[in-house]
Amino acid sequence: MTTDLLDRKLERAFAHLDADDNGVIDEKDMIALGSRLLTALAEPADSPKAAEVFRGLTDFWVDLFNELGVGQDQKLTPEQYRDGMTRLYKDGGPAYEKSFRPMMKAMLTVVDTNGDGHISPEEFHKAQLAFDTRLEPAAADALFERIDKNHDGYLSVDELLDAVREYYTGQDEDAPGNLLFGEL
Repeated sequence: MTTDLLDRKLERAFAHLDADDNGVIDEKDMIALGSRLLTALAEPADSPKAAEVFRGLTDFWVDLFNELGVGQDQKLTPEQYRDGMTRLYKDGGPAYEKSFRPMMKAMLTVVDTNGDGHISPEEFHKAQLAFDTRLEPAAADALFERIDKNHDGYLSVDELLDAVREYYTGQDEDAPGNLLFGEL
């Protein structure tokens, strides 16, 4: 059973994953997500970072389908997505560490376009565009500042991973990670 907050967050995430806006998520949507990210951040599709992103997306997709007991050629409805994400990741744990965290870490490594180990406000804004969050620049800046727990003006991959975990598993209405895809 999910909470209203978690349901709203998963509904918002589903809408961002459904690249062709046909009401279901399938393999094409996952590929589109990876491609959107790589294009927005000018990462070559044949780079090692890109390979890691697509490997992470594939592992995530397989785990989600296995959890739901559907074949890999199927499509996920919003309800299936919510149920699978909740069962796999709500409380963190082994599934989160096995597939979701590595996928997100690979994506966030691409966001660090200059490879300095930190994500600048500019890199964060590009990632927001890639994920089509439609956050206004001021809202993205405010979110950046809330996620920047050590207030050094940059986000570490770990700070962003914490925000992602808050989004997909958290129940705290005031957690900064809740705003990763815009206002709920």
